[in-house]
Amino acid sequence: MSSIKQALVKTSGLLAALAASENSNVNVVTTDTLVIGGGAGGAHAAVRLTDYGQDVILVERESILGGAVDSFTDPTTGRTSDMGVGDFTDYGNVTGFFSRFNVPITHKPASASSAAPRRFDFSTGQAITNYSGPSQADVHAALEQYAAVAEKYEDILVPGYWNFPNASDIPEDLLLNFGAFVEKYNISAALPTIFQIAGAMGRVVDKEVLPVMRAFPAQTARTVLGTQKSYVTVSGRNQDLYDAVGEFLGDKVYYNTQAISSVRSDAGVAVTVQDINTGQKTIIQASNLVLGIAPDPSKFSILDLDDTELGVFSKFQYTREHIFVMSCPSLAQTNTSLANLPYSANDNTATHFPDYNFTGTISRVSANSTLFHTAIVGDKFLDPESAKAKLQSDIQTLVGAHDLPGSSSEAQLEYHLVSDHGFMHARVTADEYKAGFIQDLMALQGRRSTWYTGSAFSANWQTMLWEYNEILVPKILGR
Repeated sequence: MSSIKQALVKTSGLLAALAASENSNVNVVTTDTLVIGGGAGGAHAAVRLTDYGQDVILVERESILGGAVDSFTDPTTGRTSDMGVGDFTDYGNVTGFFSRFNVPITHKPASASSAAPRRFDFSTGQAITNYSGPSQADVHAALEQYAAVAEKYEDILVPGYWNFPNASDIPEDLLLNFGAFVEKYNISAALPTIFQIAGAMGRVVDKEVLPVMRAFPAQTARTVLGTQKSYVTVSGRNQDLYDAVGEFLGDKVYYNTQAISSVRSDAGVAVTVQDINTGQKTIIQASNLVLGIAPDPSKFSILDLDDTELGVFSKFQYTREHIFVMSCPSLAQTNTSLANLPYSANDNTATHFPDYNFTGTISRVSANSTLFHTAIVGDKFLDPESAKAKLQSDIQTLVGAHDLPGSSSEAQLEYHLVSDHGFMHARVTADEYKAGFIQDLMALQGRRSTWYTGSAFSANWQTMLWEYNEILVPKILGR
């Protein structure tokens, strides 16, 4: 703990000032590393830092770890499904991480064929009757071509930007508009698959290739093609892993707790956190701070950002995704999934997708269930209540257009799961990438004793985040 003592001495004045500024009694604790955010990146980082002998405290707003996993047990069938994280790509030490926590896994089975969805423009209720989508052969060929191109850039994008080239050396492909990239390589048949998996980005054809290729990297293309494995828990409940992580970390996890203020310097940090339920405040003094939350100034307002940090983080654009499990009499009477496409998709090309804010495909949670699930995608300002309102409006529109049976009262939704996945798919413009944004972003690692994990620095995939941490953690420890 010598490093802690040194940091305490150097920052004692800051800590005393912070403590004096609080209006109520506070606890004061010290640790080697404080991790804020118990999703995939933060929870894994806390485990690996502990493995290296660090004393760690993990602060998490929710009552469980795991972030966007969203395991849900259907009360009508008793079956558990994962609404958020569906599988774990075979990448890095994935099998070892599950094994150490005694959580059995198995290869994800091939997806069973299902009936084609009924397609509508949810915003108008108009049926999409002339769209059949690309053939399986065309999809496979396009995904093979996509994977072949993406593999050329795999090492500079995943598991993070550790090997990213200088701004002047960024490959031209990565700075293209994704729609132009699709035309260049004649891979439009892959677009529905890419949108289905990376749809939380919004209309992917309007985005730059670089962030799309992180949302749908070569590894993911290979898992879809069947040339790279992915895993699921034998229990069918992926939350089992993060429950086991929580047990391992024990009382080092501060659940239902949020950071409310901080003082950071090159000598260490002092962060005030508050229990959401009791209001109890604790000042946590640490040599290092690891942030596993989206680096947006609105979320980092408690972090005394300086001009350099603010100048980088304020450039990020995000989307925001909300997951719902819901029911209503009108939905209960439909036998197929409902897909949302703009009416322009009636030209039967695979290049038309809704733009935010939009409702994704609506499907039953499982066979014989009376519950349905979907995702609502919008910009970062789409809060849960607005997402609910959008979904309710779309259901009412479909009923009003007689796409769904029933009356307006039968379209009123009852919610069984509401999950805000928060800010996702951090990206900047092509001009910002060319101006050296990635170099500026990575230069923040370790500055003011603060380190960053999560999808803004890695990729929005569990095992890729874990492998990113395998590089990050030794850097935190100066190894």
